[in-house]
Amino acid sequence: MGGLLYKDFLAVKGRKTVIIILALTALFLLARIFLPGADTENSEGFMYDGFLWTVPALLTVSGICLPSLWTKSLIACDEKKQIQAMIKSLPSGRNSRIASKYIFIAVTVYALLSAEIIWCKIYSSFAGNNSFSTLVETLTSFLIVFASASILIAGFELPFFITLGSKKATAVKTALLECLFLLVIAWIFFGNLDIIGKLDLFDFIEWAKSHDFEINITAVLLPVISSALYYLSYRLTCRLNKNREADYDG
Repeated sequence: MGGLLYKDFLAVKGRKTVIIILALTALFLLARIFLPGADTENSEGFMYDGFLWTVPALLTVSGICLPSLWTKSLIACDEKKQIQAMIKSLPSGRNSRIASKYIFIAVTVYALLSAEIIWCKIYSSFAGNNSFSTLVETLTSFLIVFASASILIAGFELPFFITLGSKKATAVKTALLECLFLLVIAWIFFGNLDIIGKLDLFDFIEWAKSHDFEINITAVLLPVISSALYYLSYRLTCRLNKNREADYDG
């Protein structure tokens, strides 16, 4: 299993990704040290807080999307003849190839979640007591929910990619995204756009404060539910690819 996981790590250029995240973390820490926040509005520190809160927010968005983007690379790598020969030579059991994909994505989500928490803590440690620091605190309370959503997306995608192959599954995924895009366009033309104008991050903070109990319950239950569905996705993928995995076992 270790060999399969390392192969997956190389397939998504994991070493380069780790170096980039560590470098960005160091740069963000330095930026926070030299650009500390402030409580008072219209001050430089308040301006720094207003600008730098977007950094952990962008990392959080990336943490949701990256595992989904890596799915194609993981499967495309296994479709190469040299890699198939290597997999057959490894002393792994039945369904180990499929299990490695699910384990790798789960570990990746956990690692990105840890990085997101670190970035939010770096921000909060040097931020003033203002609306932007409250916004990041609210974002932190949702990180587990976002990680669970990433697991659910991976659990939905992996059966398609492993069963259909990277090219066919990518075509299906693209078609679904295009349908979603068309729905958004239709809503823009025919929907109520006043909702967009009423969106306000600080209203969201007030909503989060008033629904603190519900958010905490969701943060507790959603990881359990997503993990159970993720495991069921794995079992379904193993069943769908029973004959193919027998070939990999030699």
